[in-house]
Amino acid sequence: MKIEIKGLTVEKMDEKGQGLARIATLSAVDHDGDTYANGAFSWKEGGHQWAQILPAHDRRAIPLGKARVYEDGDAAFAELHLNLETEAGRDWHAALKFDLAKGSAIQEYSYGFGVVDAAYEQRGGDRIRVLKRLDVHEVSPVVRGAGVGTGTLAMKSRGSFAEQIDAVIAEIDDIVERAGGVKALREAQGRDMSKARLEQLTELRQRFDDIFRFDPLPDAAATEKARMEAEQLAAEFITQQARLRFGF
Repeated sequence: MKIEIKGLTVEKMDEKGQGLARIATLSAVDHDGDTYANGAFSWKEGGHQWAQILPAHDRRAIPLGKARVYEDGDAAFAELHLNLETEAGRDWHAALKFDLAKGSAIQEYSYGFGVVDAAYEQRGGDRIRVLKRLDVHEVSPVVRGAGVGTGTLAMKSRGSFAEQIDAVIAEIDDIVERAGGVKALREAQGRDMSKARLEQLTELRQRFDDIFRFDPLPDAAATEKARMEAEQLAAEFITQQARLRFGF
């Protein structure tokens, strides 16, 4: 079976080495011209499959841990478990945290898989490969991922409210950078950014406008109360979607 590689994005990883990676949006067509049928990742017994976590796709290396691959709605995820009982697992965990702490994070990820079943379709003049069943072999931190925009987004729990805001600002900076890259790529291909992506960016702006839209109050006590309410609202907004989507 031919082994193929695609990029992924790590959404969460805590101090215990447990995290979550986003592998794919099933209904989307990726940069390789592939899309996914429902069940492409969940066709095995139990509705999920397990894969090793390997350094740089090195199949001769001691695994860094394991990942449970599953589907939820229109997305596929890998639930990551780094083995911190091994020296290699601890070293990689430390390296990934260092990558986040020093400057802009540059660590990227990809995953290797074999195609068990697939078909081709014509969509809007393009020949699209529909991946129906995939056998995911491993997830790897690599020097350069096969996909665009893969990387570590978080390696620790929420922490303080200030730390959480800093983390969200960093993610927003990444979104802005990626949005610019996608826009430039689409323009080079003579295409506009998709309506769905524009709607997502508009909704993101609207939600932050809603968080900080409150009238100035006349006295210090009322102003402090409004500040605390705004902080609580912001914290609830920032964490609600992650809890609902990823079960954290």
